[in-house]
Amino acid sequence: MHKITVNAGRILGAIDRNIFGHFQEHAFGNIYGGVFDPGNPLSDSRGFRTDVLEELKRLNVPMLRYPGGNFVSNYHWEDGIGDPENRRRVFEYAWNTEESNQFGTIEFIELCRELGCEPYICVNMGTGTIEEAMNWVEFCNGTGNTHYANMRRKLGYDEPFRVKYWGLGNEVYGPWQMGRLNAEDYAKKALEFAKAMKWADRTIKLVACGLESDADWNYTAIKTLNFYIDYISAHHYSVGWGAFNPSDYLQLMGIPEYMRQLNEVTKAAINCGCNDSSGRIKIAWDEWNMFGWLVDNVNEDSSYTLTNAIVTASILNFFIRNCDSVKIANYSTFININGAVSVHESGVVKRPQYYAFELIGNNCGGELLDCIVKSGCFEAPKPPNLKGGRPQPPHIANEFRIKDDSSFVVPYIDAVASADKERVYLSVINKHLTDDISVELEINGREFDWEASKMHVLFHEDVNAANTLAAPNEIVPLTVNHSGYGKSFSIPLKKHSLSIIVFKLAD
Repeated sequence: MHKITVNAGRILGAIDRNIFGHFQEHAFGNIYGGVFDPGNPLSDSRGFRTDVLEELKRLNVPMLRYPGGNFVSNYHWEDGIGDPENRRRVFEYAWNTEESNQFGTIEFIELCRELGCEPYICVNMGTGTIEEAMNWVEFCNGTGNTHYANMRRKLGYDEPFRVKYWGLGNEVYGPWQMGRLNAEDYAKKALEFAKAMKWADRTIKLVACGLESDADWNYTAIKTLNFYIDYISAHHYSVGWGAFNPSDYLQLMGIPEYMRQLNEVTKAAINCGCNDSSGRIKIAWDEWNMFGWLVDNVNEDSSYTLTNAIVTASILNFFIRNCDSVKIANYSTFININGAVSVHESGVVKRPQYYAFELIGNNCGGELLDCIVKSGCFEAPKPPNLKGGRPQPPHIANEFRIKDDSSFVVPYIDAVASADKERVYLSVINKHLTDDISVELEINGREFDWEASKMHVLFHEDVNAANTLAAPNEIVPLTVNHSGYGKSFSIPLKKHSLSIIVFKLAD
């Protein structure tokens, strides 16, 4: 028997809407030819594609991370301000391209203001200097009669931008990164950046560069940066840069469980690095996606199927459920390449994962509720060579019979409940590949206007179906009129589907 019990009167934590954030990097059509395309008939006078803005606004995007990503490790922000005709065109090392710098800090802030979202800026800790990062903070947030604050004013912005969130470098641990550092050297360098940036504006929040699969890295960074930072980052790409097989549905269903394990290891490193268990430092999954960029047909809309939407929804449920530790998350990228929206000359295609954000992000309250799920389970085979963990010497496993689990145990039914002042929201995923499942739902602890409740479903018979330019509405959410809502009733869940049930609280 499958059953969900929601104790609507029991609040477990506070959900930060920044978990529904996105990421923008100067690469692969994410900005140029994506949200920013001067000269296109669909662009406004600032160069923003109005159709892309419309889709972003529909999601009520809370945060955008910028400008990278690998790109930032050789990005000099002053190249991207001032008269566009006089901006430097430079060789861009991360992706072996040319950067026109037509989109820079001002354009990014304008975009965030248009969307009503928080800007999150990552600074260059590769070829950049402490002074350069400090000056960037002053340019954005300075209120005094100083050089960089006045530079902003001369560009037409008297009031500060009030950029609250700043990242201390990107994936500095990686050999693919300009200015790679080990954990000890990163911590020392980041400390000096943090001090200078906080001196420029003591109100900012700092995100340290974390390595989600290596507790030693995170412990070392946190031990040094403890009282200067507010978050440590974690990145995850399941396919391409990750070990998961995009053709193995069951294996893909194990992704959220794998991320949960990485999250637990990161929490442990935070506690050890801080030498307390207060959980003051939170986790920012500020790059995540089922797909990386190094996969075949990454630009093809047909590559992004209902399976992708189910995985994306499951990860969003994971973030909500772990709201005690996860306060920021940025989908990478949102536009073009592996994104939820692909931009064509004449319009956009909303890939299925777009609707996971629309349904869950727009139907999530600020309070996490107690939600108990009883469900059958299945085994999701682990891909080989997963990051994390420490390898066992062969004789240890043989001598002491330490089991090396080869699969994740995954419930068929994944559910999370939240609430605001007017509604209770239930996000439910049926991960069964072939079977519809009837679930008994019991909801108690508050009074409801049952007649005003409703259900939205994202489903297609073919789990490999996709939205394309030729068939843009192959997969779209449907609103289901349901009768018989009450404190206890049965809900039918389609196979491989996402369902959102919205219960209106009684006046």
